Amino acid sequence: MFKTIRLHALLVAPCVIFSSQLHAAALMGFEESAMMMTEIGRYNQEWMLNYSPKLGYAIGVEVMRMSGKLEQATTLVGLNYTGLIKRWNLPHAQVNVWFNGSLGEASGLYDGFAYTPSLQFDAETTRLYFLAKARLIRTNNMNYDTAVVQTGFSFYETSFDGTQPWFVLEAKTMRNTEPALQVTPALRLINKNYFLELGVTNPFQGEGFAPRLNAMFVF
Repeated sequence: MFKTIRLHALLVAPCVIFSSQLHAAALMGFEESAMMMTEIGRYNQEWMLNYSPKLGYAIGVEVMRMSGKLEQATTLVGLNYTGLIKRWNLPHAQVNVWFNGSLGEASGLYDGFAYTPSLQFDAETTRLYFLAKARLIRTNNMNYDTAVVQTGFSFYETSFDGTQPWFVLEAKTMRNTEPALQVTPALRLINKNYFLELGVTNPFQGEGFAPRLNAMFVF
């Protein structure tokens, strides 16, 4: 079960900090926890399972399935590392800079050694949220480099044990996809041990219209 006492001792303003870990960063849990994450969209499907032996980094495995328009898919399987580069705990907010990436093997339309390093910046209060992320997704002759900006707000605050609803708007660009710009409004539900997000990409553009699911569980 969650090590609430240890978490309270390690972090200032635990309700804000813990919520921020699950919402803004969504990259790892707390010390000695495991996290399972998935993202399912039109051009990419991702699954990751990691374990955090200490606060600040996690190791795990990641599977990604990438495909451009009318292309055969490429599957990337690799070992993943997540590290917290810097954290600022402010009186009513938290700001983080993260590194995340995998090294592994690609197979399918493209094959060979694959790598997916990324940098992420996020900032959050209990009601407002912002994230910017840049990621390389590469193997031989394949380039699905991605840039993401997200912003959002919560409808209301909840207790530590409650589930908080957020509206999130994301703009993503991905190389070698059509359309290259993907805009996704979504509803995100955050609890102390999960987050679930349901959205629609390019809802007013028939060519790019697609549902999207993000989910994360900490245990």
